Amino acid sequence: MTIATRTTAGIAGAVTAVTALTALTALALTFAGCGENPTTTGSGGTGASAATGGTGGTGGGPMGGPYKPAGCGFEIAPRPEYLDWSIGSTDTLATPNIRRVRLGLGGNVAVGAAGKADPSTSIAMAWQTDDGTLASEVVWGNSPDAATWPAENRASGATWLTPMGLINPNGDARMHEVHVCGLTPATTYYYRVGGGPAGQEVWSDVYSFTTTPADGNTPVTIAVNGDSRGQTGDAWRLFQRKVQTRGVSVQLFSGDAINLALDQGEWEQYLDLGWKDDDGSLLTLGQVLTLSANGNHDNRSSLFFGNLVLPQDNKDYAKLGELIYSVDVGPVHIAVIDDYFLVSSTAEDADKEAVAAWLDADLSAANANRANVPWIVTLHHHAAFSSSSHGEDSDVLRGRDFFVPLFDKHHVDMDLGGHDHDYERTKPLSGPPKTPTVHDSAADGTVYLVCGGAGAPPYSAGTSAFTALSKDFKTGGAIGAYTFLTATKTELTLEAHELRPDGTDPKFDTYVITK
Repeated sequence: MTIATRTTAGIAGAVTAVTALTALTALALTFAGCGENPTTTGSGGTGASAATGGTGGTGGGPMGGPYKPAGCGFEIAPRPEYLDWSIGSTDTLATPNIRRVRLGLGGNVAVGAAGKADPSTSIAMAWQTDDGTLASEVVWGNSPDAATWPAENRASGATWLTPMGLINPNGDARMHEVHVCGLTPATTYYYRVGGGPAGQEVWSDVYSFTTTPADGNTPVTIAVNGDSRGQTGDAWRLFQRKVQTRGVSVQLFSGDAINLALDQGEWEQYLDLGWKDDDGSLLTLGQVLTLSANGNHDNRSSLFFGNLVLPQDNKDYAKLGELIYSVDVGPVHIAVIDDYFLVSSTAEDADKEAVAAWLDADLSAANANRANVPWIVTLHHHAAFSSSSHGEDSDVLRGRDFFVPLFDKHHVDMDLGGHDHDYERTKPLSGPPKTPTVHDSAADGTVYLVCGGAGAPPYSAGTSAFTALSKDFKTGGAIGAYTFLTATKTELTLEAHELRPDGTDPKFDTYVITK
């Protein structure tokens, strides 16, 4: 175990294929697949209450207007490629085939904005059905028995068709999304999705989730991984089993869920491996909030936005919706950045400047709030420091040039990334970016982590002067790696595990920062 004391608050061919397909992303893929066995019962009863939501009216496409969840202070705008956008309908098929129920988060992203993203008091549920079902409703309560849920705990949301894509096309996909706000921090809720006319409702299985703590004095555990593309040995499912049994507050994913952005079959696989285990039991997709960064293989396709529900600020950052956001989870401030704007030589200067201004303001506010939320963690795809395959790539070095001065300025505690498919933890580092200064104490620098072990083809690990520990999983029986962060008001503890098919998953790294 290493103790540091703090005293102050793709594969080249696949990448080429993705690049060639970028111009086609507006045609967007969809996803379809396994069905859930829904029940056809109504809801009601008494119990604890939270805010209800939803707006009335329907729209025949994006011109139908945004969905404004009641009591949330933010809105959800339809993307221009979506078809048949509708809000508030109760139409449903007798067997809508409710599937891939998943959790997400909405909210604004500007510092101090009303309705800012907050997983302690809000949540989003999304799912897919067969076309013909427009009902997009959620009911919830504080016990597993739906008969005890109060009638007012019912929210309505939006639905649309994601257009059929060019790889593995199987028709337009009927998607649904509902946001619920006014929840109680650190509280377990049970819910079902579906809906329909009174007396004819069709509902999913009962899922559960726990809102994150709002109090910085409450310890939390956070799961960290990235690069599931390829799905070696069902690695994503194996990892989700560990996430579920660990009881994490939130899961962070650094991007590259799939290999080709326009392959809907890959998105189906990614979602299904987290939705249900191979015995049909529920896994994490609908029960643990996952906050994701966009990766170069995700490529900002319509499927990235359609499959994942992430904060979008239509007032201050409309162009950057679901690509930049931050949240507080107990004693940890987490900032998520789509680093394409920062690493690409073709990114528009205005976009880069907008991301830079947002991140600078966000980290400045977080640094000033360390008495309440002492730890600052950042998440993006292209790891700034790596000794593996991509470590000296020009885009990675551009990202390093951007991040290091900003992280030094605001004293970011830990930066999480992927892109290289191995594990590497640096010593505490500060600038200059090209020749970083190595420190003995985390009080003087940022720890940079590469954890790209969720199923992508493994790369060889390397070492540099800045490396504290590196490990690959090309030999020895592991098929990946993952990390848990545990945070209290005075300690931030990292532990890394091998991901093995037999589930033994030995721990190979522990690092603790203390205040």
